[in-house]
Amino acid sequence: MSAKTAAYKQSEREGWNKFSARYTKVALPEFRPFGRRLIEMAALGKGMWVLDVATGPGEPALTIARRVGPRGLVLGVDFSPVMVRRARGRAQRAGARNAHFREMDAERLQLEDMTFDRAFCRFGLMLMPNAERALKEMRRVLVPGGRVSVAVWSAQSKVNTLGIVRRALQRYDAFHPSPGTPDFFRFGKVGAVERALRAAGFRKVRAERVTVEWVFKGPDEFWDSMKRGPSLRRAFAKVSPVVRRAVKNDVFCALEKFRRRGKLRIPNEAVLAIGVK
Repeated sequence: MSAKTAAYKQSEREGWNKFSARYTKVALPEFRPFGRRLIEMAALGKGMWVLDVATGPGEPALTIARRVGPRGLVLGVDFSPVMVRRARGRAQRAGARNAHFREMDAERLQLEDMTFDRAFCRFGLMLMPNAERALKEMRRVLVPGGRVSVAVWSAQSKVNTLGIVRRALQRYDAFHPSPGTPDFFRFGKVGAVERALRAAGFRKVRAERVTVEWVFKGPDEFWDSMKRGPSLRRAFAKVSPVVRRAVKNDVFCALEKFRRRGKLRIPNEAVLAIGVK
């Protein structure tokens, strides 16, 4: 691993550690519709063993645990120790005895070959500097005929909650990802995630695009949600108060076109894909 990659991973780990509580409260409900469809595409069965990569605070792992039943097993892995602790706490409160969580790097899964019937990765792949290796690792731990199911963000122009903020940052020269940071939207290009799955050795690959509206009471609620995320926090740490105010004003102006029936209704598109080992 290069020094740039190691530094990026350490920065991301620290960011997600700090964001874990907010993520659980805000992001999990926003991601739930994508997760439901991803689970449908995976064709889960009772008694299956399932791996959830980049599980965060335990989703979709805990939803999957209910689907596979007490004879099934779910292992959620994440590189953030705070996320893993939060996932374990949620599992304990839910009484999900068949759900287990471990701290682990998706690019180096410390798991035996041919262990799981299904593998999931919901909105984690695009954050990984070597996503190709992560996909190969998921394939390695699947049994023959097992399926992988992934969700990634579409193109920046179609992921409006994130795109609006990034465009405003770029307009004021305030968007400077650290060296080693992967392109967040690289799998949103037409055919990109399908090619990545095939390159990792998966067959019978198929993908679909799903759009979900995120609803906010107004610009203030949207801004409060965005500014607590790791990306905007890092960007604002490097710019002046004047630039921060300018970015905020631009974002508020851009949001107005999404106002309908008294609220902001902002569409976000994701690419959901599956492949078979």
